[in-house]
Amino acid sequence: MGYLLWFSIVVIVFIWMHYFTALTWRQKWMTLILLTLIIANAILYNIMKDLESKHINDMQLKYKNGETLRCNKINVDRKSFTYSVGTQSYIGNQDSRYPNQIFSASECR
Repeated sequence: MGYLLWFSIVVIVFIWMHYFTALTWRQKWMTLILLTLIIANAILYNIMKDLESKHINDMQLKYKNGETLRCNKINVDRKSFTYSVGTQSYIGNQDSRYPNQIFSASECR
């Protein structure tokens, strides 16, 4: 739905530029291309953030189910690491081989 809103804004701006400004056709098209690129980058950014959020949620679910994750060539499991919800990271337990070592959930596979 948001994409349609942005598309309609671009169309309205283009119509406004066409009828109410003294820009040349080339300037109007350059402005339209620039606006389209900005909106496309915003959409791409949102899609990438959604994918990253889904990946982090998948890693958290696997961790809670007792599966071993691979983070920077180190095995992360519930015995050796604790999950921090606030920072979305895995922190090594004091009594493990990796005390105080921190891995972001986004870098795990």
